[in-house]
Amino acid sequence: MIRAQAKAFALILLAAAAVLAACAPGPRPAVPKPDPGAAVAALEKEIVAGLSGLPDRATLENRTAARALLSASWARLGLEVQVQEYSPEGRNIFAILPATRPSPEWVVIGAHYDSARNSPGANDNATGIALVSAAATAMARVQSRNRNLVFVLFDEEERGLRGSRAFAQKWLDEKRAVAAVLTVDQMGWDADGDRAVELEIPFEGAEAVFSGVAKAMASPVPVLTTNERGSDHSAFRRLGFPAVGLTEEYRHDDTTPHFHRPTDILDTVNFAYLESSTELVIGVLRAWVR
Repeated sequence: MIRAQAKAFALILLAAAAVLAACAPGPRPAVPKPDPGAAVAALEKEIVAGLSGLPDRATLENRTAARALLSASWARLGLEVQVQEYSPEGRNIFAILPATRPSPEWVVIGAHYDSARNSPGANDNATGIALVSAAATAMARVQSRNRNLVFVLFDEEERGLRGSRAFAQKWLDEKRAVAAVLTVDQMGWDADGDRAVELEIPFEGAEAVFSGVAKAMASPVPVLTTNERGSDHSAFRRLGFPAVGLTEEYRHDDTTPHFHRPTDILDTVNFAYLESSTELVIGVLRAWVR
């Protein structure tokens, strides 16, 4: 009888142990970490789609609508939008990201939001706007920045660099100490898949920084140079600022065939290339504000 009771008691203990083991907290299933690349891709596609949905951003009506769209987008990203009214029709929008410690020096990065007449301007230059916007969100998360950053979207590039000329003059009149200017124009075409970028008339030291960052990327990016003067960087260089333009292979025979055409639409943009170029620019900005 005693043996039977002991055996029954042992079975009860074993059963209880089994229940406890089943209920005991084990290792929790891994929660996937947010993919920053996916967030960048989504933001950039949203911006390019929104802007190219306002075809012919040469008109005042559509440029006004573009500014409203971009101002709302930047506000959602936590950027404080400011407006420079430089003429009855011309408006630049910009946002300042102060250094994390007091600094008199500035890094300027910008792109134009207008388009050629009768063109949706998906590549020229909604891609540049998307890159600048993604870079702004990334740099806001950098904990140590020893230079101030200003992100600016220029009006009327297609009408003689009017917006960038006005902003460069504003920064000169305000006696800003500018360490570097980067303007971005057409970053959505890469037919040969090499992810190469062009630097337009890089100021002293700029090419070395770009090349250093490009070589350190998981998939290195070829960095080429040209003497192209036809974009917003020229507005800053003429006033003595250290400026460089960034674009796809505009002078190396791998640029969009849809340039200034009605076919410059969302479906022609290579977003993988845009994302790669964005990664490169973020690395360069980190180096410039270090």
